[in-house]
Amino acid sequence: MGLLRNSDDGNALKIIRMASKRSQCTVSWNHVIDYEMSKGRVQKAERVYNEMKKRAQQPDAQTYTILLRGLSWHPHPKETLPRALNIYHSMYAHNCPVQPNIIHTNAVLKVCALAKDMDALWGVTAKLPARGSGAADNLTFTILLNAIRTVAWHPDKDLPDEEPVEKSVRRQRAVMQGRRLWEEIVPRWRAGNFRIDERLVCAMGRLLLLGSTERDYDDILSLAEQVMAIPRQKQRLPSMEQPPDAVEPPPTSSASADPEESSTFSNAQVDETPVEGDENTWSPQEEDASFQTQSGPVPTLTPALANVFLHRPTSKRSPISTALPGRNTLSLILDACIRLHAIAPAQAYWGLLTDPSGPYNIQPDAENYHMYLRLLRVQRASKLAVALLRDIHSSDLKGMKILQPKTVRIAMSCCVRDKENTNALSHAQGVLEVMYKSLEQPDVKACKMYLVLVSASAKRDFRASISALRTLEPGMRMLKNWVNYQLRDVGDWDDESVFDLARKVVGACDLLRGVAGDRLDREEKKWLEHLKLGWSVWVQRRKQNGDAILEKRRSGRREEVVEHEEGDERGRELPIRSVRRGREVKGFARGQFPAARLEGGMRKRMERGKREMKKSGEFDFYNQE
Repeated sequence: MGLLRNSDDGNALKIIRMASKRSQCTVSWNHVIDYEMSKGRVQKAERVYNEMKKRAQQPDAQTYTILLRGLSWHPHPKETLPRALNIYHSMYAHNCPVQPNIIHTNAVLKVCALAKDMDALWGVTAKLPARGSGAADNLTFTILLNAIRTVAWHPDKDLPDEEPVEKSVRRQRAVMQGRRLWEEIVPRWRAGNFRIDERLVCAMGRLLLLGSTERDYDDILSLAEQVMAIPRQKQRLPSMEQPPDAVEPPPTSSASADPEESSTFSNAQVDETPVEGDENTWSPQEEDASFQTQSGPVPTLTPALANVFLHRPTSKRSPISTALPGRNTLSLILDACIRLHAIAPAQAYWGLLTDPSGPYNIQPDAENYHMYLRLLRVQRASKLAVALLRDIHSSDLKGMKILQPKTVRIAMSCCVRDKENTNALSHAQGVLEVMYKSLEQPDVKACKMYLVLVSASAKRDFRASISALRTLEPGMRMLKNWVNYQLRDVGDWDDESVFDLARKVVGACDLLRGVAGDRLDREEKKWLEHLKLGWSVWVQRRKQNGDAILEKRRSGRREEVVEHEEGDERGRELPIRSVRRGREVKGFARGQFPAARLEGGMRKRMERGKREMKKSGEFDFYNQE
């Protein structure tokens, strides 16, 4: 291991070859294979694996796990998929010392999912037994659901002429396929075959978000209630009627006696040939083929699939473990509530899941806060948005570092959407103050949205708009300094966006002067004129004199000045010398310093030459001529 840490795999292989003559060194060979896979050298790892077998070193289960897992790390999974399938299917040979377990299956399924090869994925899944050590677990179903969602959202085949209706049908088929898969998951979970975790729940929930109906979004809340015991905060949609004989009986301890009869996957036999005439057998390959069809009728939602997420209370004698919700669950529930336009239930979910004294006590991250701010934007609750932003700032003071420029933009857009509110401008000023305290430099997009709100509020109260414009002035000075001195790399804005912001400030000054008219007092009128003139002149000067200098500064090239000695008829060139940056010398403007430095140096040399000529008498000779 020490040699591999120092990237000396050559000497490590030499030592392992010497040791392999006397004993089994499978663990050492595994480390070398894992090292080559981590470096992305797939062919070299396979050569080491083949050499290992030639030297009579028996591969173990960890060896195949390292190989399949390393193939899933490759940046081009379509190239490694045939190799992964060959290795996996070779494990079923009668002379293979290791039989595949669920870890190997999950690794090869991940390669199939990354390559977006659903046929290979369902072919591997068909070999899984219904129960035992090789049966599907929670990670297996998570990979399957994520693969269905990925192919439905980003199909492998380019479909440039696909109509919106066809795209909707394709995604609806993916949702139906996920419902059928969940119909297989729930009985296994209730039977205690595996535990459901948050990743599996959120994979199913994200797949439901691809749907286009309210029932799909509402089923996300039912899903959280079913497997996480989160009580619904919104009334459930009316369930579809179902005949009594089609209702699935509640699972009992005897339900797991023979789960193979109702299994979605085929039995442990490797026979993949479909049974002719058996209409009740569901083949994953056939389902996937119909899923990728571009045209066809919209799949019909049956009552059994519609009620697959209904919560069924379990008896106290046979309790089942529920999944623990986290930040991903919180984001999923908020997204579903936004699509359902259920604002009040979403706020109830937020309070229930993030309450420090509650049963869940989820600490939100940046994405959770962004989702909740979007929810407040739909509700036009600018006051709550500012209060939430201040809470985030207080959390940042404790070292959490959640507040980002994106957070400020969403909060400011919430105030802009609430522009009919008389207090929206004061709330926007609160957002601006938090931005000054939290961010290293003001966000240009947030400042532009702030100016939109200032202009919209001018007719209602022009003095409040002037006061709001004064609040923006410190941020504008900071942006001006960032453009003038380019102290470091800035965020996702450039100089042109700052110029556009300055023009909008000039436009806001003209708007306020036109709206107020003679009602402006002398001090306010003078301040608006000074603000307009200052930013107009700055933009004009920067556009005229600063483009070439900024281009040289961004490219990192040093400015070169070629001096010519005055009085030389041939214009003889002197040696090139480098000129320091203007921003490094006090008292000179950035774009004017090189020229000023050149002019001052030539003047000094001319005066020094005149003094020398006077001493030698040559100066009087030239004056006589």
